[in-house]
Parts: sequence; structure tokens; C-alpha cells
Amino acid sequence: MKFFTKEVQIALVAIAGVVVLFFGLQFLKGLSMFSADNNYYVKFKDISGLASSSPVYANGYKVGVIKDIAFDYSGKGEIVATMGLDKEMRLPKGSRAEIETDMLGNVKVNLVLADNLAEMAAPGDTIGGGKHEGALEKASAMIPAIEKVLPKLDSIMGSLNCLLADPAVKNSLHNVDKITSDLTT
Repeated sequence: MKFFTKEVQIALVAIAGVVVLFFGLQFLKGLSMFSADNNYYVKFKDISGLASSSPVYANGYKVGVIKDIAFDYSGKGEIVATMGLDKEMRLPKGSRAEIETDMLGNVKVNLVLADNLAEMAAPGDTIGGGKHEGALEKASAMIPAIEKVLPKLDSIMGSLNCLLADPAVKNSLHNVDKITSDLTT
């Protein structure tokens, strides 16, 4: 009796397909499959769109990914993100992580490294986190001041509109046009 019948061959192809699909999805998420990373934990008050597999950068260079995000039910209401950093990346104590969002809505974590090179955080340590206050957050802080200026701006535009609608301005411009044409001849 033959062991590799058509049914067994189809089952093996299906199993191989599921394994390739699993590792392919892990690769597309940006998670490293065969190399072990050092895990660090970051506590945030608000993650603002941060998701698993979001990139982690240090000085503009990608050094890892966010592996997992969990809500801390101990009562503080903090959110703990597990960061997987490259083995070579040394994280000084006092460093913090900031969530940055670009104009297209892409979310990343930027590590702000401390100057303390004498003491390094051990893998498994928890560091502080927060949101990076970029240009959009600064612009949104200016909205109340702009709302106060809008009524004044509206009255100025109304006055300017009445001034430009005056027929005397139209006649003056016509006279200036005539004078320049006379000067040309």
C-alpha cells in the first residue's frame, strides 16, 4: 500500500501553505521570526493610534517594533506596550519613548535616548512614554486665539469690500490707466 496517496499529498501541501502564510504574515508585520530581540516595556497614558508592529526609531534609525499592547488593569489606567529592540541596541537609563504621528497618519515610536551612558537599562525594564508634540498639536493650541480674531477679520474684510465697491475707486483706476497710456505715446 502506498503511503503518499493523493489525500496525504493534499494534506501536506495544505499544512505547508498554512505555515508559509503564518511566517509571511509575521514578516509583513515587521516582526523578526528567527532572531531574538530584547524586550522593554513602555507605559503610556494615551497611545493615540499606536498598534502592534509599529516601528521603533532611535535617532531616525529603525531599531525595533512594538510587539504587544496591553491595558494595565491595576487601577492607574495606563497602557503598557512591549517593545522588541535589536540585541545590539543599548538603552541608557532615563530614556523615554514618544509616540509620533506624521501628516499621513502613520504612527511610530521615537526613542529619546538619555545622556547617561554609564548606566544601561536591562532587558525587561520599564521606561516612561508620552506623545510627541508636533506641528499639528501646536497648531491646535492656537485655535482659541484664532477664534477671537475671526470677528475682527470679518469686519475688516467687510470694510475693504465696501471700499472696493465704491465707483470712485473704479474711476481712479480708469484715469490711471489713461494717464499711463498717454505717457507711453
